[in-house]
Amino acid sequence: MELVQEYASQALHIYNTADPYLRPIRRFIFQTQRQIYPILLPYLNTAANLAHKSPAIITVGILLLFLLIAMQVLNFIRRVMVWWFKVMMRIVFWTVMVLLISAIWQRGVERTVGDLVGWGQELSDVWWREYRRWEGYQNQGSSQGRNPGPMIGRTNARASWR
Repeated sequence: MELVQEYASQALHIYNTADPYLRPIRRFIFQTQRQIYPILLPYLNTAANLAHKSPAIITVGILLLFLLIAMQVLNFIRRVMVWWFKVMMRIVFWTVMVLLISAIWQRGVERTVGDLVGWGQELSDVWWREYRRWEGYQNQGSSQGRNPGPMIGRTNARASWR
C-alpha cells in the first residue's frame, strides 16, 4: 500500500509540474470537441440508425476490422522476418570477414591470394564446361530439325531449351 501511495504522490507532483504546459493543449482539445460535436452528431445518429435497421453493415464492418487486424499482424510478422534476415546477413558478413582475416593472418597474403586465384580458375572452368554442355544441347536440338522456338533477347539460348 505504501508503494501505491508513493507512486500516487509522485504522479500528482508530475501532474502539478506539467499542468501549466498541458493546460493550453487540453483547452484546445476541449474547444475542438465542442465545435465538432454539433457537426458530427447528425452523422453519428444516421450511422446508428442505419446500423440498427441493417445489421449486415455491422457484420461487414466487423469483417473489415478482422481483415485490418490480420493485415497488421502479417505486416508485423513480415517486418520481424526482414529484421532477422538483416541480422543474419550481418552475422554472415562479419563471420566471413573474420575468417578471411584469420586465413590471411595464418597463411600470409601471398599464399591466400594464390589459393583464391586457384579457386577462381576452378570456378571459371566449371562455368565454361557447363556453358559448353548446354550450348551443345541447344545445337543438337537445332541440327535435328526441331523448331527451337523464338529467340529471347540477344542470347544464343532458345525459349524451348528444356
